[in-house]
Amino acid sequence: MPSPRKTANCHYFFALTLPNTVAEQIVNWRSTALPADEGRPVAKEHLYMVLAWMTQPSMTQLAQLHSLTESLRPPAFSFTLNDAGYWSRSGQVWVGCRPAPRGLLQLAELLRSRAARVGCPQPSQPFHPHITLLRQANPSLTLAKPDFSWPVHCRQFSLLSSRYHQGRVILNTEHDYPLFGNNN
Repeated sequence: MPSPRKTANCHYFFALTLPNTVAEQIVNWRSTALPADEGRPVAKEHLYMVLAWMTQPSMTQLAQLHSLTESLRPPAFSFTLNDAGYWSRSGQVWVGCRPAPRGLLQLAELLRSRAARVGCPQPSQPFHPHITLLRQANPSLTLAKPDFSWPVHCRQFSLLSSRYHQGRVILNTEHDYPLFGNNN
C-alpha cells in the first residue's frame, strides 16, 4: 500500500496522466485558441483525466481500495484527444475524446465501482472522459470547432492526492498501476 498523506482536507482520485509532449501541445493550443482572460488556466502539471474520485477517504478505505485495484489487470489502450467543450454549470472548458475507446470506459467503470464498494460514493452523472483546461470560464465563451488531434497511449493509471496548501493545489502521485497487453 502506498503511504498516502493524511486524508483530512485531502482528495484522492484515479487518473490518467498525460505525456509531457501532449500536455505541452494542449497548453500551446489553449494559449492561441482561448483568450487569456476567459478563465483560470489549469497548470500543465495538473492536466489529467479523472477516472474516479474519493473525497476524504479514511486510511482503511484507501488500503481496501489499493488491494482491490492492485488485483486488476485492465488492458492498455489508446485514445485521441479530438473534442472540446464548455460546461456552463461548472464553468469548465475541457478537451476530450470522441469516441471514447471501450478500454477507457471499462477502466473508469471498474475504478468507480471499486471506490463505491469501499464506501466512497461516486457522481451520479455518467463518466465523460475529459481534461479540464480552464476553470471559472467566462459564461459568454464561444469555442471554435476543435482543430487538433493528439494521440495518447495509456500504459498505466495513477492514484493521486490533491490538497490545498497556502493557496495552491499540491498534487502527489501515491501509486501507479499498470495496464496490460498491447496498446490498441
